[in-house]
Amino acid sequence: MTTLVKFNNLISKIKEGKIMEYGILSVIPPLVAIILALVTKQTVFSLFLGLWIGTTIISDWNPIVGFPKMISDFFIPLIGNSWNAGMIMLIVSCGGFVYLIKVSGAAKAFGDYASKRVKTRKGAQLTAYFAAFAFIFTEPTLTLGAIMRPITERLRISRVKLAYICDVMGCPFATLSPITSYSTYAIGLIATQFAMLGITDNPWTTYLKAIPYNFYAMFGMLALFFVIIFNLDIGPMYKAEKRAIETGELIGENDNPMGKYDLDEETLFKDSNITLASFVIPLLALFATLIAMILWTGKAGENGIGGAFVNSNISLSITTGFLVASIAAGIMGAKAKIFKYADIVPMFCKGVALNSDIPIILVLAWSIGSLTGVMDLKGYLINIVAHYNIAAGLMPAFLFVVGAFVGFSTGSSWGVWAIIMPISLPIAHTFGVPMELMIGASLSGGVFGDHCSPISDTTILASTAAGSDHVEHVKTQLPYSMTVGISSIVGFLVGGLISPILGLIVTAILIVAALFIFSKIAEKRNGKILGGVQ
Repeated sequence: MTTLVKFNNLISKIKEGKIMEYGILSVIPPLVAIILALVTKQTVFSLFLGLWIGTTIISDWNPIVGFPKMISDFFIPLIGNSWNAGMIMLIVSCGGFVYLIKVSGAAKAFGDYASKRVKTRKGAQLTAYFAAFAFIFTEPTLTLGAIMRPITERLRISRVKLAYICDVMGCPFATLSPITSYSTYAIGLIATQFAMLGITDNPWTTYLKAIPYNFYAMFGMLALFFVIIFNLDIGPMYKAEKRAIETGELIGENDNPMGKYDLDEETLFKDSNITLASFVIPLLALFATLIAMILWTGKAGENGIGGAFVNSNISLSITTGFLVASIAAGIMGAKAKIFKYADIVPMFCKGVALNSDIPIILVLAWSIGSLTGVMDLKGYLINIVAHYNIAAGLMPAFLFVVGAFVGFSTGSSWGVWAIIMPISLPIAHTFGVPMELMIGASLSGGVFGDHCSPISDTTILASTAAGSDHVEHVKTQLPYSMTVGISSIVGFLVGGLISPILGLIVTAILIVAALFIFSKIAEKRNGKILGGVQ
């Protein structure tokens, strides 16, 4: 029977209600969105079209019914979801804050101050890298970008390079931290499986022991450190950095940056008295409000300080911090006579408007992820896994690959963990595969797929934080992600078949060797960077 006949038979059965699964059709919506985004560089259009195709499929292949279904079944419920609404508020408040930081002269003041102390590109990148550790209790993506952009722009670091730093120090970093919502969620999944399997080990302790085997997250961060220290730019990132260093152009000619805050600083601040206080006071307001909100929402009186960080409403805390810091930045700008007090709110709203495409992209990305749930993409992939009789020692690598594909298709690492943990932990318990290795593979697969996916909200946030073109961020980050991801596959193979420690060592060696080789190849193809890297 030909593929076309099989396809038509499948469609007929779905229409007749004879089968409930959409099977391979569930792959189409995210695949269309991802391929179109990479080819056309039109993120909104690509996500919208992928979603419409999906709603058409689940509406008996009727595009007229599928169109309003996008609004009624996806947009409205997802925007109404408290977590998603909180994320949109976070984006809105960040947009206003970043614009006020720019227009109030705070960014210029910090840039002038930092340029006297951080005088090299490497120094600026390391500052961004280590600054993330101040936010060990959350994803620092947006805050890190807002703080570091003034100095990275002064020192000619491309926007996509900053996006790469923000992205790695976001989701992968948060996965390794024991006091984030990521770890709390993962530990909850582990505890559920331990209870079902009759395992008496402490889930929290087991999670901590699994951290070294979360190969992708751990080596993603270490790879970034090596990239910064040894200037190991590869693939399209090498071209972007070469352009930035030699011409000062931080974005490509055809790029569409996510954060459009470029100002004529020379004219705007010509007769203004801007001091470092213009930056320090809003930043102190941000951190003070953030810590206070974390302690309040986490009920520090009942749970203690450590418990408050684990149980707090991070999204609400960061949003409130951005709003209070925006007020502080506005007051400092008005005091410096850059604008009037009456202009503070309009300035904030202008920053929000400049970011208006980002909530649209997020809603569309969430809708694609929700659609794959309706079409049971996860179930389709699980059936594929169950169909093949795979040796227990190969399961860490196999589940890592499956998790990566699901994460890439859905843009969600948490969804992957919810799928893979109930598979990986029983296998580890039954067949004697090291539990920590299986947990590490499960976590790594989700983070890897999420990190590569253009429809991931964390990837979108990184582009926003750096003010880079979203598709260019994905393209320039992908060679690094694939280097770490493929090396992790080998590491999980060695870890499952021989020894987890040996798998860890092999992964490290492969990543370092690959980065040095790819860096030399990029330099040979594109020529040496004029003036050096610094």
